[in-house]
Amino acid sequence: MFEATVFLDYFADLPDPRQPGKVAYRLDEVLLLALLAILAGAEGFTDIARFGRTKVALLRRFLPFRNGTPSHDHLGDIFAALDPVAFRRCFATWAATLTQTPLDVIAIDGKTSRRSGQAGARDALHVVSAFAARQRLVLAQTKVSGKSNEIAAIPALLDLLSIEGAIVTIDAMGCQRAIARKILDKKADYVLALKGNQGTLHDDVTLFVEEQRARGNREPG
Repeated sequence: MFEATVFLDYFADLPDPRQPGKVAYRLDEVLLLALLAILAGAEGFTDIARFGRTKVALLRRFLPFRNGTPSHDHLGDIFAALDPVAFRRCFATWAATLTQTPLDVIAIDGKTSRRSGQAGARDALHVVSAFAARQRLVLAQTKVSGKSNEIAAIPALLDLLSIEGAIVTIDAMGCQRAIARKILDKKADYVLALKGNQGTLHDDVTLFVEEQRARGNREPG
């Protein structure tokens, strides 16, 4: 019981915006249902609702679930009402506890979800994620409207994470002074990709490397 519900401690401060007198399903019950269903392979609210209907006896071993479990529509409404920033912060704090070894490399990258936006009615879903390489675990992620908005999203993502002692890698989009400074302020190091569109910085680094090679200082390996 402890192992299945301990994660709820990290969501204890997550605000529930619903009117107390109209709550049929407690927020901790909804969160536990979603977690166990996803661990069992659920990929959406329909799957989570189906898991709840068929596994309600199992769920009641942990929490009361006096009103059973919500439908997929009700689940969607509940999660849509939650504060996404507060939820991400709770999730990132919990996810960080799952790593049994210190974080070595955290890769921050933006990806456009396949098949999203193909119907033409919606924009493609673009997500910026922080991935712990050794643990193979997504620590946190945030949705952005497009790749050009990654620069604004990365600092907010870093604010969610405890990265002390880690090395943060980011592609050329994240090669910004403010981002580098935030990483250092959080007592981590960084490896940032550098491309020609960075102007004089790229030229300065190229010149430095050429000078080192001319002096006989070879690259490691």
